[in-house]
Amino acid sequence: MNFIKKLKKSLECIKPTSDGDKLKIFISKRPKFFGGGSSTFARLFKEKAIENGHKIVKTIDKADIAIVIAHLTEKKELLKARENGCCIIHRLDEHFEKNEKSDRKVKHEKIIELNKYTDITVFQSNFVYKNVFPIIQPKKYKIIHNGGDPDHFSPAKEIGSFIGHVTWGIDKKKRLDLLHKFIINHPDEQFLLVGRHEESKYNFNLPNVRCIGKIKPNKIQKYFRMMKMLYFPSENDPCPNTAIEAILCGIPVCYNSVGGTIELVNKQEINQKESCNNVECGLPLDKVEKMLKNIDYYRHNCTLRKDLFFDNVFNSYINAAKSILN
Repeated sequence: MNFIKKLKKSLECIKPTSDGDKLKIFISKRPKFFGGGSSTFARLFKEKAIENGHKIVKTIDKADIAIVIAHLTEKKELLKARENGCCIIHRLDEHFEKNEKSDRKVKHEKIIELNKYTDITVFQSNFVYKNVFPIIQPKKYKIIHNGGDPDHFSPAKEIGSFIGHVTWGIDKKKRLDLLHKFIINHPDEQFLLVGRHEESKYNFNLPNVRCIGKIKPNKIQKYFRMMKMLYFPSENDPCPNTAIEAILCGIPVCYNSVGGTIELVNKQEINQKESCNNVECGLPLDKVEKMLKNIDYYRHNCTLRKDLFFDNVFNSYINAAKSILN
């Protein structure tokens, strides 16, 4: 029996604690095992909802809570759900830019229109909030970072030997130019590249580079555990799951300060019992040499990051919805 069948079977055995606690939840993106951050969110949220005794419904008009991801629903259906008393949560993981291409412009125009009829907007990071809030100006909003599955992503017993990089895209914002330059300037380091690097315009066929290529997402933790550090130069990235999953695997992240990654890597407060001035799980790109000399320190900090567990994300959404429903 494969992983998905086992998961479905185990979830079917879980019963709700009481009918009064049971909510009907609609998620506008159908979760796929292959996909980006929103697909991962939809899959994990669905699993966690069933685990907690709630019911996932296939149509928004039958829901108590609807999580609308970006532009993925129709205005007519959203309005009908509101008439039925459904709480609409609009999840935004976007970066609006000037002079956008037609497809992104259409997508963002739809997001602006849908947001007028939602009860609460969830921005995936402060970076997203600062970029998008002035455009849509929702009355109620929360900032809730993404999270990961600690049962799937956890540290190896011993630290790996590679500097790693993971990317599922090769567009300009991934800053593969910075990665290539970094590799060239560090011939004594060994690099592990997972993703579409060989499809890019840069030559990563170098003596100190091992290219893995595209893999199934459920295999990525194997490669994280081979790393000692994740080099992540992607810019304007709202809330990258790659950084979250690396940290949960005990892998410090060297990040581009332009974007939301810094919010994930450096957490101001670990939990209610233990407040810290700043728990660093990595450093910006221009301090990579310092980071390489202190890997053990940053690796230890990664093990403290229970705030990145998806349980926290799920509870934050449910509590936000209940505040509206009540």
